[in-house]
Amino acid sequence: MSSVMKIRTKIVLLFSIISTLLLVVFAIYVSYFTYDSLQTKFFHRLEENAVIVGDHIVHQKEENRALYIQVKRKYLKQLSEGTDHLIRIAKGSDSVQFRPELPMPKTFYTEVIRNGKGRYMHGKTAFVAVFFQDHLHHENLIVVSEGIDDYGHDEQRQLDRTLITGGILAIFLIVLMSFYFADRLLKPIKDINNDLDKVDIAHLDHRLFSKFSNSKDELGVLIANLNSMLSRLDISVQSQQSFIGNASHSLKTPLTIIGGEAELAQQLLSKEHEAYYSLEIIAKYADKMELIINNLLQLSRMGFKGEVDNKEIIRIDELLYEIYNAEKNIHKELKLSFDLTEIPEDSDELTVSANPDLFFIAFSNIISNAFKYGRGQQVGVAISSDSKNITIKVFDQGIGIPKKDQPHIFTSFYRASNVGDIYGNGLGLVLAKNIFDLHGAELVLSSTEGQGTLVVVTIPKTPF
Repeated sequence: MSSVMKIRTKIVLLFSIISTLLLVVFAIYVSYFTYDSLQTKFFHRLEENAVIVGDHIVHQKEENRALYIQVKRKYLKQLSEGTDHLIRIAKGSDSVQFRPELPMPKTFYTEVIRNGKGRYMHGKTAFVAVFFQDHLHHENLIVVSEGIDDYGHDEQRQLDRTLITGGILAIFLIVLMSFYFADRLLKPIKDINNDLDKVDIAHLDHRLFSKFSNSKDELGVLIANLNSMLSRLDISVQSQQSFIGNASHSLKTPLTIIGGEAELAQQLLSKEHEAYYSLEIIAKYADKMELIINNLLQLSRMGFKGEVDNKEIIRIDELLYEIYNAEKNIHKELKLSFDLTEIPEDSDELTVSANPDLFFIAFSNIISNAFKYGRGQQVGVAISSDSKNITIKVFDQGIGIPKKDQPHIFTSFYRASNVGDIYGNGLGLVLAKNIFDLHGAELVLSSTEGQGTLVVVTIPKTPF
């Protein structure tokens, strides 16, 4: 599984997290304000109780006594584990001299005397104090009603359980819905990707379509742009294919004539004639040139198909020695040394499945470059093999490649800034890399200006 998070997963996570946060905030809001409402109602009931008790004591009216009994009976269940405290205060005083063992501070009673009433919460126990002016006695009265809101706490617990249970269920449903909506949102993109999978160099006439979008929305604009790009690519490829066909005929014809004329001239001369060998070389390399052109054209066509034709089982060491002989005929002063110390004893370990003509071109370009830019010094070729790959190293002690030019060495027609008047066209390495890429091989180049260049080609032993 890829370590990169997919867009679908991001949408699901983002949607789920935002929805869960909203649910949590809503649940906290409901729980808090319900708690506050229940507490406020309970304080009101305690205050009513304190008022009735105070009126009963201060006025000592019979009707208040009956009402007191009725209220106490009505609220008995809700004011369980509570009691009423009566505190006498000297008239004109704003402090309490004798107070019961209650958790309220002394300042609480002072505020009650000044404001007429007060509220206090200690744990789960609520206290409400009401101040009364007692005209029938020598002292005023403070009634403190104490109680625990068991009914309210039960209601709060039930509500919290309901919110938690409902929240968990809602989160589960949200996650399921987020998967559904993520799939719906990404369905048009999946359709586009599926359509793009059908597009290759041989089917550039295929066009994209999505039933989930129209030409005016964002996806519709994207599809239109992709289709426009495919149209331009189709025209470009058709033009390139037409050029390849014309170039094939235009280049092969003069080479055939050169080769034919050289062979005809050979037949008119004896083998002892000094021009006979030159004509033989001309004919041979005209054939070689025609072969190279054919393979270059074949390589261009391969770019359309993305695969290699005419593969054979070849031995890398024999191929490299053949290239050395061919290059030696062209460059008489070529010095090349082979390091075979790491090759296996079994020659089959040096075989690969490849197009021999294309590999000839690729390695020939690398060795030719090493000679051209090697300042006439010896070029080294080392071959090694392990259980999976065959590795070929080609190194020289030439001018090297400046560091600033190295990122561009595989760009067509690009040449390093220090080559001077050394002949080249900037295609050799590009062509070699394309050939190796098509074969599943890897070409890596490292170079130091003024010291030389090392090219490492790693070819998998497994069939391509």
